[in-house]
Amino acid sequence: MHFKFKTKPFAHQLKALEMSWDKKVFAYFMEMGTGKSKVLIDNMSILYDKGLINGALIIAPKGVYKNWFDSEIPTHMPDHIEKKMVLWESTASKSKEKELSILFSLSACLIITHFCFIILK
Repeated sequence: MHFKFKTKPFAHQLKALEMSWDKKVFAYFMEMGTGKSKVLIDNMSILYDKGLINGALIIAPKGVYKNWFDSEIPTHMPDHIEKKMVLWESTASKSKEKELSILFSLSACLIITHFCFIILK
């Protein structure tokens, strides 16, 4: 696995990534605070770089989803990956609805929402 990390993983995160990155399905049964989000973002980035995915929908609990949008993705996703992030809101304005609808008409995108995150080439 050749990958240039934006943030250096700890040994246990690297081990989890090495075990999972090329699997069709995999679950991270890691304790709270051990860096599951970073491992998943690195995994998505590797798969995107290899052309194996062009989108990802992240569904997270209400108390966590905004942290993905505000902190986790900007901190850990490599800068060479162009991304468009949209945060889903239950009471969306017309402009937010348009922003969300555009995401699904794009040909190359990585999506994360509350969900909402998107990467574009």
